[in-house]
Amino acid sequence: MDTRRLIVTGLALALWIAPPPLAAQQLPITSRMLPNGLAVVVIENHAVPIVTVELDVRNGAFTEPPEYDGLSHLYEHMYFKANRAIPSQERYLERSNELGLVWNGTTSEERVNYFFTVGVDSLAPAMQFMEDAIRAPLFLQEELERERPVVLGEFDRNEANPFFHLFREVARTLYTPAFYSHKNVIGDRAIISTATQEKMRNIQQRYYVPNNTALILSGDITPA
Repeated sequence: MDTRRLIVTGLALALWIAPPPLAAQQLPITSRMLPNGLAVVVIENHAVPIVTVELDVRNGAFTEPPEYDGLSHLYEHMYFKANRAIPSQERYLERSNELGLVWNGTTSEERVNYFFTVGVDSLAPAMQFMEDAIRAPLFLQEELERERPVVLGEFDRNEANPFFHLFREVARTLYTPAFYSHKNVIGDRAIISTATQEKMRNIQQRYYVPNNTALILSGDITPA
């Protein structure tokens, strides 16, 4: 048997006798649907005194008609701005530092998510911080105007990549211009440039509701 065959055989044997991956093992996962329709999932892991909290909203490109093309992504950026408890983006960043949050958000075709990791001692105020952001955003006009160029900057970086143009034209051909916006996460430059407070509120009222959202908590926490 040559060396290559020995290596392949050894790898196959190792995979055969190895324990199943973590996802396939019995994990302490608890899920519950609250009366308001919010799906809550708790994954217990008490190894380190931190918790990661994630909100997943059933939004994204697949919900966007042409006149909203790219606004799910812009909304994601506006989440980290002023709300009923936080008067400005500057104060938002200050408060996140006070709580010791490591945070971010992403947008895809079928969901927008927001997540942070925090020490267990700050979990309750951090969840209140997240609730204020998702339930009562202000969409201040000056913050919206400042954020449009930030999102368009991501658009510019994509357009600098030749493969972006290839994939975009393939998608336009596959889905036709009438349905392309439902696959176009990055959006349309003109739509992003002219986004209004009214459109942001429309997105919030339609999609940012309990029965269209999942709350996932993972770490040093119990279902109770």
